[in-house]
Amino acid sequence: MREQQSGGVADYLLFGLGPDEDDRSYEERLDEIYMRFEKTVGKYDENPTSELLDLCNELSSETASVYMEIGLQAGILLMVDMVRNIERKITPEKKIV
Repeated sequence: MREQQSGGVADYLLFGLGPDEDDRSYEERLDEIYMRFEKTVGKYDENPTSELLDLCNELSSETASVYMEIGLQAGILLMVDMVRNIERKITPEKKIV
């Protein structure tokens, strides 16, 4: 069984560590953890339409939406900042003496 993977970008930003190598697709990575979760839930609730599984799916979906929104906002702010920096280089501010 694979070791639990680190946070990748979060680890890099916090500790300067590079991301773990993982050549699996996003879908494969998500499927693997979902199957592990489903198997564990099955030990406690054999119902295939378990409320725990439904809540987990809802939690995962909402978390993904929130992080996508944060990522888009951060990307837009970075883009605006880059444009401002480029504009400053093209038209330097005139100092009033």
